[in-house]
Amino acid sequence: MKKKALWLVVSLLMVLSLVLASCAPAAPAEEKPAPPAEEKPEKPTPAPPEEEEEVAKGPEMVKDSLGRLVEKPRYGGVFNYGGAAEPLIFDEFYGLIVYASTLFHTNEHLLQGDWMKGPAGTGDALWVQFPVPSLDIMTGQLAESWELVDDQTMVFHIRKGVYFHDKPPTNGREMTADDVVFSLNRLWESPQSYHSQVFPWDAHFESITAPDKWTVVFKSKPGLLGTMYECCSLYGQIVPREVVDMYGSLKDWRNSCGTGPFMLVDYVTGSTATLKRHPNYWQKDPLHPDNQLPYVDMLKILIIPDYSTRLAAIRTGKLDWLGGLSQAVGWEDAQSLIETDPELEYLRFLHIYPPTLYGRLDTQPFDDIRVRRALSMAINRQEIIENYYGGDAEILGFPVMPIPEFKDVYVPLEKMPDSVQELYKYNPEKAKQLLAEAGYPDGFQTNVYCTAPSADFLAIIKAYFEDIGVDLEIRVKEYGVFVSIGRGRAYEQMYYSTPTAVIPFRFVDWLPGNYQNYSLIDDPKIKEAALEVKKAYFDLPKRNQVYKDIVPYMLDQCYMIPIATPYVYTFWQPWIKAYHGEFDPGYMGDWHNFIKYVWLDLDMKEQMTGGR
Repeated sequence: MKKKALWLVVSLLMVLSLVLASCAPAAPAEEKPAPPAEEKPEKPTPAPPEEEEEVAKGPEMVKDSLGRLVEKPRYGGVFNYGGAAEPLIFDEFYGLIVYASTLFHTNEHLLQGDWMKGPAGTGDALWVQFPVPSLDIMTGQLAESWELVDDQTMVFHIRKGVYFHDKPPTNGREMTADDVVFSLNRLWESPQSYHSQVFPWDAHFESITAPDKWTVVFKSKPGLLGTMYECCSLYGQIVPREVVDMYGSLKDWRNSCGTGPFMLVDYVTGSTATLKRHPNYWQKDPLHPDNQLPYVDMLKILIIPDYSTRLAAIRTGKLDWLGGLSQAVGWEDAQSLIETDPELEYLRFLHIYPPTLYGRLDTQPFDDIRVRRALSMAINRQEIIENYYGGDAEILGFPVMPIPEFKDVYVPLEKMPDSVQELYKYNPEKAKQLLAEAGYPDGFQTNVYCTAPSADFLAIIKAYFEDIGVDLEIRVKEYGVFVSIGRGRAYEQMYYSTPTAVIPFRFVDWLPGNYQNYSLIDDPKIKEAALEVKKAYFDLPKRNQVYKDIVPYMLDQCYMIPIATPYVYTFWQPWIKAYHGEFDPGYMGDWHNFIKYVWLDLDMKEQMTGGR
């Protein structure tokens, strides 16, 4: 009865939110006059020459590098997108690059995702969920090519003709291998950097050296070359030494300097970051090899913390783009946007963070697999998908997502062993039986830590657990306290978090010592598989098979309980051309880097908004 009442309240709230959203002001649809009645004159009257020209006029078409007839890209315009939070840092020396949102555009690293392997070309990648990409879908950025020498050595050949931004003290000089060595070694010298905190130098690496002006040699500890490859080539932005020598760091935004497609020219705290086109940028458009990137003159990041304000901004054309992972639009608001603003383009995609319950394996009752399996079977996932997510979710998108990048690894639920499939089917009677077998015929009491936004969702889970006699206490904490409790393993029994399904080969949720391992898993079979994956890092078929083979076992142990994986949406204006919803063409160092490939149809924008 409690559960039915709860669903009723949730449903009423969802309906109310849709009604309110539909009442939001929207640009009135342009009335199109009815066509005149068809007339049949005795003699057709030829149009005047100037009218013929106007009728024949249309967008200039060219063939791209794949032989397709497309609109000819045009230069110019300002690309506006909204940031939910202002940049916390402007230098990777001080923390994870995702907190330095301007750095994605001003600085670069060694490799990048191959734009032609995404939706613009072969479709081997979506470039949406930022998975760690395999070598076969990568291409050079600051490195032109790379090679494996042995199982501890990798060589990168640095691209010639790459220039830093033309500002003191670099004054637009050419970048070399020495800049790469300086920048990466500098990151491991910082106790605050992501590199030094997650991949301690002494445990992983031997050296990073430049034997000449255009070559960088990486040497790792035995069996760890794959780790070195990732953190040295997929993120780790290159900065010029003389800027650090002059200013001490790039902490002040005014000291920003890199080789990227845009230059940071202004920043108003909590308001706007303004970046101008780098006129001497090295990269050409792979679809139009004669065209230098980027196409847009300017990029503006508008800091808009309020979600509803961002939605209003995309509706009114003040934003060109809204979405990705950090600002993805949920199904309710997406449905409203699609219905009321049909001119907007959009992409629906699976979010990388499925809501998940963790239970400490070093405590009772979660040390008993029967209890863990019972809790999973007590949840009616299909009901949650239909009523909470409006049908916009999948039952299983973890620990690996069903996306093109993982086509050789992903196994759908229906092809999993019966014992795995059983975990995701609603079966409260079987759940009660398992609890009785484990010594809990009347259920038990437990608790879970979460933040305020998760409390309503967990109330639904609580109602399901009550049906099998489990009393779940929901302990809501402020975000900073919640994170501290999780990292410090200070929760008594359960913890609610969102694992990532796009870096499966790292086993971040499954290995002892990893911060995301909230269940405190220490399984010899999983550790052995993780070691084999690490050894076979560059042997893609072998690596993929080892991981694919261990996934059914990991799920069958029910060490954590993923609920469902929701779909979310990215929206963009129709005047953004050569775009298909890509968000991250590469990995962590390439967020929002799609902007350098797209162009703006300013004529269309002017027709729709009155401004260019």
